[in-house]
Amino acid sequence: MKWIWSLLIGFAMFSSAQAQSPQNRSQQIEAVKVAFITQKLDLNTEEAEKFWPVYNNYQKEVYGLLKLKKQAKSNQDNNADDVLNSELEFEGRLLDIRKKYKQEFSKVIPSEKVLQLYRAEREFREHLIKELKERRKN
Repeated sequence: MKWIWSLLIGFAMFSSAQAQSPQNRSQQIEAVKVAFITQKLDLNTEEAEKFWPVYNNYQKEVYGLLKLKKQAKSNQDNNADDVLNSELEFEGRLLDIRKKYKQEFSKVIPSEKVLQLYRAEREFREHLIKELKERRKN
């Protein structure tokens, strides 16, 4: 029941974000994501205090890599080999970040919760994409 209420509050925040600036919208989506992950991992206070600083560093590295990927994509010609090599390079770098932070997360939360984290991120991303597709249809 707690999970359902968290999602409902999150979606209400997400819905109100649609009428706001892109920066405010992304901040609200991030807040919903934090609530979603917190609920999925069932973090206690001690775990949360240790987990969120590590997760924030992880997010900074991932977002930094995605920003580089976007810049590289705009600077590329459409040579298929170059595009493929670039994609594979970024996927490898993303995997390296995830491996690095798996170890960091394991220092502050149990391995089961690290697994739940990666699943929760994927679930959130899939749900967000589904929600955006539905909004575009309407």
